[in-house]
Amino acid sequence: MFNYRIPGANAGSTVTYQFTGLDRRARIQDGACREMRNMSTDNAPCLSPRKGRRKVTAYSSATLILHKDGKPFVVDGAAVKFDGRTVGSVAAGRKRAVVMNDWIFLWPDKKAFNAKTEEFCSMEASVGALAVRFTNSSIVRTDGGGWPFKAGDGVTIEGCSQDYNNRTAVVQAVDGSTLTFYDNVFQYGELGGEGNQNTHEWQEGAVTLSRTVPDLDFVCEKDNRLWGVYGNHICCCKLGDGFNWNVFNGLATDAYDVGVGSDGDFTGIAGYASYVLAFKESCVHKLYGTKPTNFTVNTSYISGVQAGCADTLCVYNNVLYYLSREGVMAYGGGTPEPVGMQLASSYDRACAGMHGAKYYLCGVGQEGAEILVYDTEKNLWAREDETEAAGFSSCGGALYLLDADGGLWQCGTGDLVSWEAVFGPFETVAPEKKKSGRLDLVLTADRGAVLAVDTRIDGQGWREAWSGAARRTDCTVAVPYLPVRGHGFSIRLRGTGRVTLHAINRRFKEGSAR
Repeated sequence: MFNYRIPGANAGSTVTYQFTGLDRRARIQDGACREMRNMSTDNAPCLSPRKGRRKVTAYSSATLILHKDGKPFVVDGAAVKFDGRTVGSVAAGRKRAVVMNDWIFLWPDKKAFNAKTEEFCSMEASVGALAVRFTNSSIVRTDGGGWPFKAGDGVTIEGCSQDYNNRTAVVQAVDGSTLTFYDNVFQYGELGGEGNQNTHEWQEGAVTLSRTVPDLDFVCEKDNRLWGVYGNHICCCKLGDGFNWNVFNGLATDAYDVGVGSDGDFTGIAGYASYVLAFKESCVHKLYGTKPTNFTVNTSYISGVQAGCADTLCVYNNVLYYLSREGVMAYGGGTPEPVGMQLASSYDRACAGMHGAKYYLCGVGQEGAEILVYDTEKNLWAREDETEAAGFSSCGGALYLLDADGGLWQCGTGDLVSWEAVFGPFETVAPEKKKSGRLDLVLTADRGAVLAVDTRIDGQGWREAWSGAARRTDCTVAVPYLPVRGHGFSIRLRGTGRVTLHAINRRFKEGSAR
């Protein structure tokens, strides 16, 4: 900001030409907006409205949006849709989704969709209770039927007369009705008895076999594995195989599961840099390593993800952004730094999306919903509107917003928006009240753009001081009004169309202290 005095008896002027975005704190810079609607930091340090939004699809009750291979994947009520076509069904409600290779995995339904083959299937598989024939290394269906398993699956076996055989084992081969395992996985008779390692064959009458997946609260992908949390556990799937979470062969490709001792529920999980971060509200568990034999968990007691805000975790330029109880945080591997002090707001739940260098946050609190945008490169916030977003997704250089009513919007279009920006109050600590008498607004605008200027003194009601339409691209708007004395002078700009504000020149005279 640059302040100067115009020569003359008791006359003065203050120019503001550095606009610093949204700031709701008790004391703010003259170039900050106390409140705003549909504004942007695109032209900062100038101030301008955001670009438009255009509805591209209306779903009945969509709760999830992501893009895979340039095509939208949507959970719309109980229908799962890919590129506009229904490809499967799930129970209605909010979902956790994660992408690994060609597959999209969904919790809590434990369903999976392959974007290449368009196969939609369950992540789990089970069969039984069956009459089967055991050997020390195989299980054969006596009815001649097949198995819903493949080589490499970790299968849990239950219902055997000998408890030792009720275990999880890894399938080595599938041949018709025969499952083959490692040698001597199963035992006949007394465990450790004489001749127990010899080949035996015996019958079981009601055996159940299943490939299970944990009921994960939150899930992410990191280094070709799916990572998740449940209860007080952190776990991951077999390398490259989101269908297998119970493969423990002592190999580098095995799954992994570990309990932690911290208090409270997990609130989110994210892959970041060379480790996985499993968050609680008051701490984060960092999991390092390249394989199960060297995985290590360290705990840092920092401000973690707020409950209900797991979908605010986004990474840009190796910085992880998320919403905590203390506000929006930027985490670079050590102690997170607050970047949302200007908002001075709290939310019950929130979601976010990253598009370019901008972090789009939709917070829902007692006063309703709002979309806020943090420009990570300029360190500025802007407020868009009161839309409640169910999710964000980027594809083909465009950001898509799914609203709570099921509407899918493309952001950044040429559609015009109505906008508003509130400055001030511009305060003075001098005992004399200033007598404000004129504003000069330096701006550029599209022809036909509409602008209105309102003023307020010391918290009184707003009064319209000027309104009109732009007749040329570059102009200075002189806003005269009746001189009013006061300590705090506020300005509200309203309009429709593309207007870029370059400077505000406030002219005033000194008044008395009475």
